Amino acid sequence: MGTRSPDRRCGVAAAATVLLLLASVVPSPFDRHPEWRWVGPDKLLHLVGHAGYAVALAEAFGANRWSEREAAILAVCVSTLHSLVAGRLQRHVSGRAFEAADVVAGLLGAAVAAWGWYTRDASGAEPVGDEGRSEPLSS
Repeated sequence: MGTRSPDRRCGVAAAATVLLLLASVVPSPFDRHPEWRWVGPDKLLHLVGHAGYAVALAEAFGANRWSEREAAILAVCVSTLHSLVAGRLQRHVSGRAFEAADVVAGLLGAAVAAWGWYTRDASGAEPVGDEGRSEPLSS
């Protein structure tokens, strides 16, 4: 994670924003299934998609001026806002409709992924950057 530059992380987050939005507004060739209103395969896609998106956002926010905690919280907020905007746009797309359950699934995915991203160093992962060093640098 620490090998990518802040510019690259921001580029990945921007690309993920566009990709997720495009995936949200592509017309659906399938019929809507009312029984999938709260549970269905699309909810899993929202959960996984927003989990990945939140990690990309947290990486970008954490590479800049925000602390890791702030980056994780901001990533969940931006991911949820993205879900709400995409839901509004879906009203104008054939075969798509806004569903609150989609937002909830995206929020859960983003929150779990951001929490995992935030707590990743506690699980024995290699430290990112110089802040994990316990010894002074020698010349």
